[in-house]
Amino acid sequence: MVGGDILYIRPQGYTIGTGFARYTEDVAVTLGGDGGSGETATNANMSIIGVIDSLNPEYGVRWKHETATNLTNDAPALHVSNIGFFSEGATYGVLLRNNGATYTQRGSDGTTFYNCVFKGKGVYVLSGGDGLCIERSRFHCAYGGTVAQLNFSCSANPGRRLLVRNCEWQDGNGTTSSGPCITIAAPATEILIRDCYFGQLPTGSVYIATAGDNYGLIANCYFNHDDLDTDAEITLGTGVTAVGCFDKAGIAGA
Repeated sequence: MVGGDILYIRPQGYTIGTGFARYTEDVAVTLGGDGGSGETATNANMSIIGVIDSLNPEYGVRWKHETATNLTNDAPALHVSNIGFFSEGATYGVLLRNNGATYTQRGSDGTTFYNCVFKGKGVYVLSGGDGLCIERSRFHCAYGGTVAQLNFSCSANPGRRLLVRNCEWQDGNGTTSSGPCITIAAPATEILIRDCYFGQLPTGSVYIATAGDNYGLIANCYFNHDDLDTDAEITLGTGVTAVGCFDKAGIAGA
């Protein structure tokens, strides 16, 4: 594949009682070009699409690995839709690498995930980037470790315009998640997390952790908790505001 190409993936055979068979390949998307500022990234704007647009992406294309990472991406504007990532024993389900200083990795710039499911391990961004969008996707991440299900790390490079919308965080096969649902490490700006559902409180007692100089909004989300506290179960970094968020009792307290 090169920039602009679309890869369609069909589900493998379906077995009653066990579901669809799983792909086990590791895939790495490189930046392309020579990696210099002002040069063309030849692998930008590729798409990986599961051909069954099920409302539950677990029942479609399944992508599994136990010890590595399903997808490592260094190229900008990658679009992924209708894929189930199964990576219970892996370090990450998806690794988006970004090195703004040397222009060799831009994997979180303009990359989008739509109608995907992350089971086991989730999405890790290292580090920063601009315009990552995750929409209408599910996270079932409860398999060991304390890495967040969505980890937007910006410690080496700043992050901007992270959009997470209409997503669900649920338990993994009846097991409570260990790490937070979302972690954002500063500096990150223009964060928007909206219209999401958060299930049982992780064992670490934090749904969303933002630390340092982050700026953005958490809006219209539901948290399945008796008494949500935006100083505890949600930790708000400098400049992050939570509005219109609900817990079991109604509007969450500050």
